[in-house]
Amino acid sequence: MERKLLIESGGYLKKTAVMKESEGESRAKWSAPVWKLGEMNLNGRIYSLPLAERLVAEGRSTLSYDGHDVNWVSGEEYGIAKAVCSNPRIEEMQLVVDIEFVDKAYEALLVELIEKDIQIGVSSVGYGEQDPVSGIIIPESYELVRYLDFVTMPAGEVYMKMGEKARTQRQRRSVETVVKTGADEAMAERRSKVAKDLAKFLIRR
Repeated sequence: MERKLLIESGGYLKKTAVMKESEGESRAKWSAPVWKLGEMNLNGRIYSLPLAERLVAEGRSTLSYDGHDVNWVSGEEYGIAKAVCSNPRIEEMQLVVDIEFVDKAYEALLVELIEKDIQIGVSSVGYGEQDPVSGIIIPESYELVRYLDFVTMPAGEVYMKMGEKARTQRQRRSVETVVKTGADEAMAERRSKVAKDLAKFLIRR
């Protein structure tokens, strides 16, 4: 089986707490779910509890970018980092990570967008093999690249605004009943092309 670059969009940005650092100063703590465990996402992939438990045990930290292909286009790596994700854990059958922004101007931009009712999506990046029958990503094959990047068109169906419960959560549709619209198909094709181009670029490097 061939290991492929897996780009997923399945979560949302959430402001979970405000921690007092000193008089008159506070720092927001952010978190986001990376995957809904055991559920097939709109890309037809399932991330399992054993895989999430492995990542929790490893306890890695990763960078986060504004979009998936920004480093591929610009050739930058650290200079374009927007945040650092760490403290992976499992909450309510989701893999969740904390987010600490290193680009404070970008954090302020996201806060402004959220306050104007713009939903902030997140999407993971990693390499792995998928079981062709079950759709499950084989845990031992998966290599994490980044827990998440910030994206405008996540494949997940749950969103959350800062400090609020999700406004809507559509009932999870079965794979057999999902009917993609033309826009969905176009986006899937675009994602596939970006993933293939990025994989070729990484191989050349």
